[in-house]
Order: sequence, then C-alpha cells, then structure tokens
Amino acid sequence: MFNWNKKEKPLLGLQGSGGGLGYLAPKGVASGGNALFAMFGGGGSGGGWMGGGGGGGGYVEETDSLQTGVSYSIGVGAAGATPSPGPSSPEENHRGKDGGNTTFVTASGTYTAYGGGGGHSVPASPYGAGRPGGSGGAGYSPSPSPGLGNKVTGTTNPAQASPPQPKVLSRVQGYNGGGVAAGDGATGGGGGAGSAGADATLSSGGNGGNAVTLSNFGPAHNGIYGGGGGGAATGGIPGGTGGGNAGDGVMTSQTAKNATGYANGGGGVREAGHAGGSATAGIFILRVPDAYTITSPGGTITNPGDGYKYLQRTSSGSVTIN
Repeated sequence: MFNWNKKEKPLLGLQGSGGGLGYLAPKGVASGGNALFAMFGGGGSGGGWMGGGGGGGGYVEETDSLQTGVSYSIGVGAAGATPSPGPSSPEENHRGKDGGNTTFVTASGTYTAYGGGGGHSVPASPYGAGRPGGSGGAGYSPSPSPGLGNKVTGTTNPAQASPPQPKVLSRVQGYNGGGVAAGDGATGGGGGAGSAGADATLSSGGNGGNAVTLSNFGPAHNGIYGGGGGGAATGGIPGGTGGGNAGDGVMTSQTAKNATGYANGGGGVREAGHAGGSATAGIFILRVPDAYTITSPGGTITNPGDGYKYLQRTSSGSVTIN
C-alpha cells in the first residue's frame, strides 16, 4: 500500500490553464497527474532581395505526467540562419531559412513546436514561395505559405502534423504567412504564433502575424513570443511591422530587420546586396509546484513565492524533477 504520509506524496492542485487538477507523479507510482509546460520553435529568417518576412516559431502549451528522478530531454530550436544578400548563386542562398523545432520528450512521446518558415525571395519561382513551418514564412504570388506544423483552424482546434504529437493538443498555434501585392516589390508578412501574416498592399509591406503572450509562468518568464517578421516594400512606401519583437520589413541594411527576444521571425529586405533579417531561437518553459526541486544545467530556475517553481531554457538540455 502507498504511504500517503511520506514526503513523496503527490501534490494535488496543480492547476493548468486548460483546467483540471493534477500532480507530479512520484517515481514508480502510476499517475494521471500533470505538469505544465510551454514551448516555441525557432523563428524563420526574412528573405533578402524583395524578401518576405520570416514566420514565428509555432507554439505549444500543454500538460503531461512527469516522474521524479527521471531525466527528460529538451531540444530548443535554433533561429533560422540569416540568408546571404541577393542576388547570389545558388539563388536559394538569399531565401529566408527555417527555424529549428523545439521538442520535449516524455513517457507519452515527443511534443514538438515547429520552427517558423523562412520568408521568400525573388525570383518568384521556385524561391518565391515562403517556407511552411510552425508559422509560415511570407510567400510570393500567387498564394501565401501555410503554417503546417502547428496550424490551427480557429484558436482551439489543432491540426496534427507529421510526426504526430503524443496527443491532441489543447493549446497550439501557428498561422500562415501573407502574400504579395500587385505592383513593384511590396511583400507579405510572416505568420505569427498568434495570427496570420498580412498580405502586402500597394501602400505598404505586410505586417507580421501577432506573437503569443504567456501568462502562466511567473513574472520572470511570462512574455511575448513567436511574432512574424514584416515584409519589405519598394521605395516610397513603408515596410511591414514585425509582430511582437520580430523584425520589420526594410529597404537595405537597417537594424530594424533583425528580431530580438525569442522565437521571432526576421524582416524581409527589399534591395539586392543586403542580407535578410535575422531571427531568434526558440524557448521552453516548465512550471512545477513549489515543494519540488528542478535540476536543469544551463537553464534558468526561479522561485517567486507564488506556489510554483519555474524553469526556462533557451538552449537544449534536460530537466529532472525531485
């Protein structure tokens, strides 16, 4: 019989944002209990030479059972590599690059927040299609690029991707990139984890899709992540604005094209001879009840006194709960 008076007694009352009580299971004890985590893939970079905005990293926030004393693997997705200035050979070099996937491996399987897609560049074929990803990079005519990895229909119904998630996710987002406008050189915004990137218009480049605001992970780790980069525009009209901390669409080498923060896409660049906007790497955050300890070399652990401890990782590693 399990001794409820021992210190490894399950802690009841871990309330996730999706509802339902749960607990962290002691090692060797069967449990349906839950710990809360959120993760974003790496952002996609913006395209160079009439470039589209890069997609923000796809978003997953979920609960799962964790046992004490077990090391769980965390992979944090890298930022999409910054493309070369266009024109270059091969032309693929100046297209925006995809961000890496962020993963969390538990006994249930591997959870994946897909990296954002890279923004398009010219010529329109074959490099004008924005890359699909957790959120899609901005595409060239005739259609925007999909947010395949974490695409949703509405805000609560995830489309499961390949490889499949361990279960149907309750909180998952990543949206399409925008398209181009008729005329000379206005390009779309990258998709964000919070909304689709805007199409370009004859008066401006497309804005990047919105970031997602986390609210369940304490003052040190709540924040805005996964914004899409803005699309570039021709002389005389403004480029698109990045979502959250993503990069803006620019004409040449302005630093506004480069994303800051985490999981954000780079902005597109209009003129040849200048590299596309740089993206930022993904992020992983975990919440456990205050009575537990977190071991995660290289991670940032906080204990703000609100009943929980928190782990933030911006590089790959592992976590053990005791």
